[in-house]
Amino acid sequence: MTVTARRFREPSATEAIYIRTATQVISRSLIDGGITETRFRAALARLETAFVILRAKIEAGHFVERSPGEAAPLRWLNAAQMTADEVYDDLLNTTLDLARSIYAISVLDHGARFEVFMLSSHSVTDATSLVEVHSALIYLCDCVIRGAEPAIGVQAFPETIDDAVARCLDALGVDETAVAAPAWEGPFLHLPMLIAPDAAAPDRARHRIERTIIEPATMRPVVEAAHSHGVSVHALLGAAFAKAIAALSGGEGQQIGIRSAIDMRRRLDPHVSVDLVFSAVTAHVTWIETIEVSIFEIAKAIFADIHTGDADGRIFLDYRNYPKAFGSTRNDPAAISISDMGKIAFHAAIETLTPTGFEYAAGWMKRYPNVSITIVEGRLVATMTYVEAFIAPAVMRQLGELVVSILEDCATASAGA
Repeated sequence: MTVTARRFREPSATEAIYIRTATQVISRSLIDGGITETRFRAALARLETAFVILRAKIEAGHFVERSPGEAAPLRWLNAAQMTADEVYDDLLNTTLDLARSIYAISVLDHGARFEVFMLSSHSVTDATSLVEVHSALIYLCDCVIRGAEPAIGVQAFPETIDDAVARCLDALGVDETAVAAPAWEGPFLHLPMLIAPDAAAPDRARHRIERTIIEPATMRPVVEAAHSHGVSVHALLGAAFAKAIAALSGGEGQQIGIRSAIDMRRRLDPHVSVDLVFSAVTAHVTWIETIEVSIFEIAKAIFADIHTGDADGRIFLDYRNYPKAFGSTRNDPAAISISDMGKIAFHAAIETLTPTGFEYAAGWMKRYPNVSITIVEGRLVATMTYVEAFIAPAVMRQLGELVVSILEDCATASAGA
C-alpha cells in the first residue's frame, strides 16, 4: 500500500531563502551523566513525537512528514576517536539532505558524559528555539534513564509569523512605500579580507569556527558595566566588537555597521511564540557614524537604534525585506553579525543528568563573520563562524582576544568611575 506523505505547508519567504542558500545551524549541549545509544534513540523518538516539526523534510517545495520508516540521521561517536572541535568542523562543512530530514544528530560519547550536536536547517530552528529542543531532549533522556513517563505536550507544526508582522505594521501605521532604504555611503570599517571585496566567492569554501569564552568572574563586572550605563549586554558586546574590528582593520574610515540578529517573536503582539521551534530571526544593521568615541557611547547608539526600530516598525520591515537581503554575500555595510541568545536555562525536572553547557553556531557564505553568543551559569561562549577564503584564522583569533581585553578594560573603568 502506498502511503502519501502528510503535507504541513509551504515555507515562508524567509524560510525559503534559508533553504535555497543551505543556511544551517549547529547547536551543542553538554551533559554530565552517561546514556546508552539505545536509550538515546528512545528519547529522540519521543522528542519527535512532541515536536512535530522535527519529523519534517522538504519535498517539492513543501514541508512534508517523513514516513515512519525514515529516521533522522544519528551518528554515535566515540570521544576517544574524535574531538568536539573535529565534530564542529565536520558539521560546519556538511550540507543536510533536506529531502531526507531537516535535522541530524551527532552524539559524542565520553562514557561519564555526552555531548549532543544538532545540525539543523535555519529554516526551521533558530537560536532561541534550539534551547527548548535540547532542553526537552535532555529531559526525555533523563526520563528514559529513570523509567519515568515524561510530562511533555505535543506542539503542532508551527505557522509562519508573516500575518502577525503585517498586523504590527498596520497597528503602527507604517506605510512601507514611504520608508526609504538606508543610503550607506563612504568607506566602512571591516576585518582584513583575503580576497578583493568585489571578487567572486569561491565555489567550494570551508567554514571555520573560533570560540571565545569569558568566565563568570570576568562576565559579572561586564554585565554590571552595561547595566550601569543603561544598555544591554548585547549592545556592549556589539560595541566591543566594533572597537576590536576598528583596531584590526587598518582602514582609514570611521564608520562601521554592526548587524544584530533579532528574535522577532519577542517583538510581536499578540505573542506568537507558542510554537517554540519556529524560526523567526531577522537582522538589523546599526550605523555607527564614528568609532572615535567611547565604547559606552557606541553601546548606547546600538541599544537606542534597536529599540527605536521596535517603536517605528523598522525591525518589522527588516523581517519583511530579509529574504531579499540575505541571499547576497555582499551585505554592506555590516562588519559583523551578532546573534545573542542571552542567558540559557534548562528544565528543572532533570534529575539524573546535569546539563553543563549550551552553544550554537550559524554558517553562511558572507564576507563577514557571524558571532553566536550564549551565557550559561554566567559563562559566556561566543562561537565565531567565518569562511576561510574571506578571513584568515589568525585574524579571527586576534578578534576574540581583543574583544575580551576591551570588555575587561571597560568593566574596570566603569567600576572605578
